[in-house]
Amino acid sequence: MTCESTISSAVDPIASPLVLEGEGIVLRDWLDADLPHMPGLFDATDIAANTDIPSPFDADAFLVRIRRRRAQGVVDLAVTRDGGEPRGLVALHVASGVLGYAIGPAHRGRGLASRSLRLMTTFCHEELGSTRLRLSIVQGNVPSQRVAESAGYVRSDDDVVERTNGLGQPKLLETWHWTAPAVSG
Repeated sequence: MTCESTISSAVDPIASPLVLEGEGIVLRDWLDADLPHMPGLFDATDIAANTDIPSPFDADAFLVRIRRRRAQGVVDLAVTRDGGEPRGLVALHVASGVLGYAIGPAHRGRGLASRSLRLMTTFCHEELGSTRLRLSIVQGNVPSQRVAESAGYVRSDDDVVERTNGLGQPKLLETWHWTAPAVSG
C-alpha cells in the first residue's frame, strides 16, 4: 500500500512532550505514573483480538514499546479527559500516515475513540500538512468502523491484508482512509 500523505511543517510530532487538546479531551505522552492504569485499559481479549497489543498484557514492556516506537517514528498518546488518568490510546505512524486507537473497556461508549481520532486527524492535517490518512480495521469490527465513519473516514477498495493480532492469531484488515477536503481557490 502506498500513502499519499504529505507532511511539511515545522511541528515535530516525534519531539516530546506532545500534547493535543480539543474535542473535550487531552492527548498526551505516556508517563511512568500511567503504569498502574495500563492493565485495566489494555488487558482485554477484544483489544488483543483487534490490535497488535499483546495478551497477556505487560505494562512495563508496553511502556518500553511505546518509547521505542517513538524513536522509530510512531507516536502513541494517552487519551485523557483532562490530561490526567489515561482512558486509552491513539497512535500515529508519522511516515505512512496510519492512525490507530484503543479505548479501555471501562471507558467506552463516551465517544473517546471518535473524538481522539478526529483530534489526531485535525492535528495531522493542520499541523503536519497530511492530505491523506489511513486506518487498518479488523474485518467485522463494527464499533471501530463506526468510529472511523464518525471521524470522516471511508472504507477503501484496497486489498484486505493479513496481520497477526495480540493473541498471535491471523487477522484480516480493511483499509479506511481520510482525504483532506479540496481547497477552492
